[in-house]
Order: sequence, then structure tokens, then C-alpha cells
Amino acid sequence: MCAQDPVTASSSRQIPDRAHAVGPGWLPLLGRLHERVITAWPGYQLVDLKEKFGGLRIRLEFPEGSESSTLRALVEAAEEEAAVTCEFCGALGRARTRGDVPGGWLKTVCDNCHLAWTAHQLMIINGAVRYRSV
Repeated sequence: MCAQDPVTASSSRQIPDRAHAVGPGWLPLLGRLHERVITAWPGYQLVDLKEKFGGLRIRLEFPEGSESSTLRALVEAAEEEAAVTCEFCGALGRARTRGDVPGGWLKTVCDNCHLAWTAHQLMIINGAVRYRSV
């Protein structure tokens, strides 16, 4: 949660408007989060949604007087679910680097997607999985 930012306040953005910022494996959990939040707080604004260090990061802004602990718990639950969900396909996953080499770029992936991602055959572009042959 954050204070109102003039740039963000002028635009009407919610989770579905930025879902393309992450892979399709996380879309179901983002959809559930959006439904839970919009039911109680229809005026919420999305400040940021991204993948960082293999995890899902979500920052929302809520109307004055909203129950911040409840909102924070909903966001944290979605981020925790993403930490064990493959960003590519939605299967059970974990944060890994390409080839499990220490110090590399982290992504939450399942075993199957990890092989293709390690071989640079699998990537996420504008929220969609793209395959390339090498």
C-alpha cells in the first residue's frame, strides 16, 4: 500500500490492466486477487505489478479508511502463492536460476519449464509465453 501518487491517481488502473506484465501462469491467482479486492474496494488503484527476483510484486492504493491489514493480507497471500507457481504454465514451481547456477537471474518455474527456460527456448513477452528454436 502506498500514499497517493499524482501520476497514478490520474489513471484508472486495476490488476487486469497490467496483468500482461507477468507470465500467464500467474494470471489465475491475479484474477482471484482482483475479484476479492474489487468486491470490497471497487475504487482501488494498481500502483505496480511485476516479477522481481523470481517473485510477484504487487502495490495497490486503496480509498481512505479502508482496512489496510485485510488488504495487505490479500496481496501477501497472492505473492506467496506466486512463489510456488510456475510463471510460465501455472504448475507447482519454485524460484530457480537458469541451470540452477548460483547468482543468476531468478524465475519461479516448474521442472518442465525450467529445462526449456535454461536452454533459452522459452520466454515471456507481453504476458505471453513465446517459444524459439535454437
